[in-house]
Amino acid sequence: MHISIPVTEELVDNLGGRYVLYSVYLEGFILFKVRYKDLHLWDEQMREIFGNKMPIFPPKYYLAMSKTMVEERRKMLEQYLQEVVSDPTVSSSDLFITCFKKFQLETYKMPSIKVDLKVYLPDGRQVNVDCKNSDTAERVLEIALYKLRLSRELMEYFSLFITHKGTNGVFSVVKWVAPFEIPYITIWNINNDLFQIDIRKWYTTPSTDAMLMGCTTAVDLLNAQAVQEFEMNWSRPTEQLTETLKQLLENNNKVKFLELMQQVEHYSYQKLDPGVTDYLAADTMVIVSVGNNELYCSFKTSDNQTEMLSLHIGKITRWNVMLHQPGKTIEQQEFKFWYMEGDVLKWITIWTNQAFLLSTWLKKMLSEQPAPSTKENLEIQDNRTAENIYSRKQKKTDVPKNKDSSFSCDSLELSDCNL
Repeated sequence: MHISIPVTEELVDNLGGRYVLYSVYLEGFILFKVRYKDLHLWDEQMREIFGNKMPIFPPKYYLAMSKTMVEERRKMLEQYLQEVVSDPTVSSSDLFITCFKKFQLETYKMPSIKVDLKVYLPDGRQVNVDCKNSDTAERVLEIALYKLRLSRELMEYFSLFITHKGTNGVFSVVKWVAPFEIPYITIWNINNDLFQIDIRKWYTTPSTDAMLMGCTTAVDLLNAQAVQEFEMNWSRPTEQLTETLKQLLENNNKVKFLELMQQVEHYSYQKLDPGVTDYLAADTMVIVSVGNNELYCSFKTSDNQTEMLSLHIGKITRWNVMLHQPGKTIEQQEFKFWYMEGDVLKWITIWTNQAFLLSTWLKKMLSEQPAPSTKENLEIQDNRTAENIYSRKQKKTDVPKNKDSSFSCDSLELSDCNL
């Protein structure tokens, strides 16, 4: 998850005093607006429970703040919140969830009431979730999957997403909904009938399907998404496989269809809408797919020059997401990643309206990597000479720093992932 504070507003309270309101964004979408004093009070409450696990909170200023001081505090609060949400122990606590719910409800001045929330499956079926407008995504998902009769033990393999279906029929996944996020407010704030809340798989390794095949409801959910991906040409079956898959669809043989899809290239990959890059030439179109430990890019220039780039997740050393102007789309979201080609460090910049979603899937992919055993860790350390360590550090220092002052939305190095 990525928290950022790209926008601040200077306002006047009822007593004539000035204060700064901070707009907190989650994965590029506004989550809530909050004052420093409210965050400070929340930090004190959290610190009573978690103590030194809480990061350092930005200090108080007892004099009027200059613009420089406001900007400094904005950056510090952004870093503070990012560290908090990155700690699963803290971000899953009752106090964290309660306060974040409160901030969201107060921002949009919503009283907590019962609602009938519409949640959709990939095949268009609708699940009416009887819940409160203040219920978190975790609670909404739990209710929806209960109505679908999915075993509670399998809930972790699915999640809520915001999706979009354009008037031209093009379907896109827009964002993952975090467990502490209030989906009713998220979809209400978007305020566009072309967006909706969907239940989709929450894993990147296709072989995980096999673990769920014993549950009829899970097979139904997996099949619905697999059929959608097949019909949208997200996967890449051969002609022979395509004909066989069509026959299985006609016969409604869900299990056989899913088993055969396992053999299809790019099955279960998250495919993004076309973006723009300068990789081959200015304004080169790029389509990115991510899944099964791979980042796949298909490039096409205006003069029809094409190139494919397939990278194993282990080749990617770092990535960075930037949102230059909140509320804007494709030109304003920048995804930049660095990768190793032999002994050479290279990088590619992509402008896409799904930069945060791409970052989310890469991080999910990393989280699914098997952790090496203690013995393997020791062997790796023994085989790594001081010269190799020094060489690797030198390469990292050569990575160019992003100097855009708007805000840096995501930065992740594999060395920090405890793979």
